Amino acid sequence: MLQVYNTLTRNKEIFKPVKEGEVSIYACGPTVYNMPHIGNYRTFLMTDNIVRTLEYLGYKVRLVMNITDIDDKTIRNSKAAGMSLKDFTEKYTEEFFKGLDMLNIKRASAYPRATENVDGMIELARKLIEKGLAYEKDGSVYYRISGFPDYGKLSKLDFDNIKIGASVDVDEYDKDNPRDFALLKASTLEEIERGIYYESPWGKVRPGWHIECSVMAMNSFGPTLDIHIGGVDLIFPHHENEIAQSEGATGKPFVCHWIHGEHLIVEGEKMSKSKGNVFTLPEIVEKYGGEVVRFMFLSVHYRKKLDYSESFAENAKNNYLKLKETLTNLEFALRNAEDKPGSGDAEILNILPELENQFRDALEDDFNTPKAITVFRELSRTANLYLESGRNRQVLEQLCFLYKRFSDALGIFAQAGKEEVPDEVLRLVEDREAARKKKDWATSDAIREKIKSLGYIVQDTKEGPKVKKAEES
Repeated sequence: MLQVYNTLTRNKEIFKPVKEGEVSIYACGPTVYNMPHIGNYRTFLMTDNIVRTLEYLGYKVRLVMNITDIDDKTIRNSKAAGMSLKDFTEKYTEEFFKGLDMLNIKRASAYPRATENVDGMIELARKLIEKGLAYEKDGSVYYRISGFPDYGKLSKLDFDNIKIGASVDVDEYDKDNPRDFALLKASTLEEIERGIYYESPWGKVRPGWHIECSVMAMNSFGPTLDIHIGGVDLIFPHHENEIAQSEGATGKPFVCHWIHGEHLIVEGEKMSKSKGNVFTLPEIVEKYGGEVVRFMFLSVHYRKKLDYSESFAENAKNNYLKLKETLTNLEFALRNAEDKPGSGDAEILNILPELENQFRDALEDDFNTPKAITVFRELSRTANLYLESGRNRQVLEQLCFLYKRFSDALGIFAQAGKEEVPDEVLRLVEDREAARKKKDWATSDAIREKIKSLGYIVQDTKEGPKVKKAEES
């Protein structure tokens, strides 16, 4: 029974979707104004892990992740770059998708862009004005938070001890000074000259940040959705404002389960340009590989801070390679398996269902991937013990099946078994075997070195020579 920590209630709750067997998820995607850093991708990977877990548990999942391609940051940075807003945001949208592929993150069902949904934002603003929850001032439209009694229920703001400020146009502001926020902003003369405006009943406007997600989420799923995902930094003001806009307009609950991921820090400190500790994903992937970075993210629960360091990454890499080595050995053994049963077969076949139950229990406990990885490592240990003497085909098939089921749920080893050894290397392996049979050890050693120079190593086993990439050793 899946339990999910809900930020709204600050409790773990039994998960029950609005529609049985199907789950609707809206995740805050990138604001495409620069290269995303590894902290951003930790949140995107958290979303992917939640989707994969739900699918592993048998749910049909529809994920929608927005692209924020118009807001204060994109307008500011596109101007500084001397580019049109569209060309500028498209450049960083492409970088975002490249990063998803690096981490083997499955694509969402849809990636709506804010600029494609402005008509809906104007309509929502109109509806909120009619309900007395918004007002026009100097060509901009603001949300009146005093008109929404539940304002603050997500972030747990205490209005008795803080001051409510006046209406402002900035998208981000201090938690201790909540303000009437802009739904639509009157376009400046400069923005109008750049073509950054939309016609509305209140003049030329462009959307504020917060209204964008309310409209894209409700356009995708209707007034109520199962899960909304984002980083903890979005709880206030962004998600608080989403609730006010959406529930203020519809009178219905906007989100059943709010899920927020913690920050990624670097050696105990928050990432910042001034400290020189901001890392982009390509930098880290080039050093460790995409699946290792993915495994590193999964090794810390999403509600805990991830403290990135080289030693932490190296430890994750070592653990990842050990698990991958076991899969390689299992697949190799299966190709040379026998149909003859062995003395330890029954014991292994009895252990596997219990390991799967433990793995499932871990993921059902608020998507606890570190605990699931612990179970995975126990499966690896069990497989390696069997490989010391066991060769029964049925047992190896079951071990491989469960190993791949675990790896698919975690999104790792996507390329396992798909990498073909080049023909040149295979020919050298054959030549080396011929030399070994003649006991020509000098030639055999020379060929081994040649194989190594091509990026592969050969291991001699009782079943025959085994070839793999050198980096996997």
